[in-house]
Amino acid sequence: MTKPIILHLGDPIAYNHDLYNGPLSTRFTIIRDTSPTRDAFIEALKTNKYGPFVAIFRPHFSSGTTMSPWDADLVSLLPPSVKIFASAGAGYNDISIPSLTARGIYYTNGAGASDEAVADTTLYMILSVFRNFTASQIAARSGDTEKFLECHRNLAGVSTNPRGKVLGLIGLGRIGSEVVRKVRGGLGMEVVYYDAVRLSEERERELGVRWGGGIRGVLEEADCVSVHCPLTEGTRGLIDKEKIGWMKDGVRVVNVARGGVVVEEDLVQGLRSGKVAAAALDVQ
Repeated sequence: MTKPIILHLGDPIAYNHDLYNGPLSTRFTIIRDTSPTRDAFIEALKTNKYGPFVAIFRPHFSSGTTMSPWDADLVSLLPPSVKIFASAGAGYNDISIPSLTARGIYYTNGAGASDEAVADTTLYMILSVFRNFTASQIAARSGDTEKFLECHRNLAGVSTNPRGKVLGLIGLGRIGSEVVRKVRGGLGMEVVYYDAVRLSEERERELGVRWGGGIRGVLEEADCVSVHCPLTEGTRGLIDKEKIGWMKDGVRVVNVARGGVVVEEDLVQGLRSGKVAAAALDVQ
């Protein structure tokens, strides 16, 4: 009996070799794609190079993306045998979920694997925009005594204790919930949030957060805005000049979501005008 085919995208696996080389390889024929470009991958699909594969497997978030984006045009070329697309990483900005759904293809990713790491990064960035860590580190690493002393003299006057300040979360999923736990317990911040779907009142009490009544309510109240929503057509450019205008003067902005959620030109304008006191970006 012919074994079903899995199309492996990107680099070889780094973990779970016993599973990959054992049960998975026993039950499936695994073929690695070596297409160097999107056009080459499209040609491979059109010529049925990989046969009637039933699944797509991409084990690394940093490789196997030469054919991206997975838009309607690319998805339409997949053989009808494909039933699942299993990918590392999180988010859906390079994947047309409606196109996959229309073909009856399930999409799974590694969301959850990096929740703690991203929440820790968020915590560091929140501390940085209040305490100006980056400026002090640059001064210390410069090896220039005058730069260091100037920084040492001036930073205290523009740095702020985050304790008691209001953190406004845009998006309260797994990562946002971890951030809440860390900032409330570690920094003593109050948290107000907006999400496309409001939590139950019981869950809000459990986390110790308040519903902002809408995105404007959160932005108007927050001393620091932290962005955690996925990049979709509905959230692209969400934090723009208008939304920044709703924020407090001297607000801090943190983005650990996707670069496209924030209009960076508008954020730069906010920084230059002083409307935004500091910003920390994990994405661009």
